[in-house]
Amino acid sequence: MSDVGVGGEVDAGMVGEGGAEGVAKGAAGVIAEVGADSEASGVSGASGASEASGVEELAQAADALFYAMRRARAVAGQQGSGLTLAQLALLNPLAEERELPVGQLAAAADVSVPTATRMLQQLESKGSVVRRRSPADERRVLVSLTDEGNEQLAAVRSLLRERQARLARFSPAERDQLVGQLRRLTDLIAEPGDD
Repeated sequence: MSDVGVGGEVDAGMVGEGGAEGVAKGAAGVIAEVGADSEASGVSGASGASEASGVEELAQAADALFYAMRRARAVAGQQGSGLTLAQLALLNPLAEERELPVGQLAAAADVSVPTATRMLQQLESKGSVVRRRSPADERRVLVSLTDEGNEQLAAVRSLLRERQARLARFSPAERDQLVGQLRRLTDLIAEPGDD
């Protein structure tokens, strides 16, 4: 569930084509549906109003968390390299593999291949990546980081690790509880809707 993959960071594919705003709206929508379900299930009166208020408060807190994560990542990207969140997600797999096909990078960043291609063209013009045809299959385009691209990615990953160190402020028990609740929230957001 990590787009950057640094230290198990929780990030539900936020830099995909929908971005963090899509995830946050998804969180609020899922949480609002939970509230509507509880109202429809016969919870009424003061307890129903209290539960609806609690659901709304949870939706607002989830939105605030997602927006704060997005802002923090955007700042880290700009301070560390000038990379956008989407570019960071696209390039991150290249920190582990020297060269990868465009399709694999697109899948890791949760964007379409044409979107990844446009992003890679921009990154190539900035000197961050090099693209070349695969000698084994001319239809495949392989991407690798330049020295500058490696430096950019390393700078952002370092900033993100520094920010993650703040999580040590939580006790081990609090971290365990947060992990469970965040995974549960992620599952609710990822669950297909009844649209």
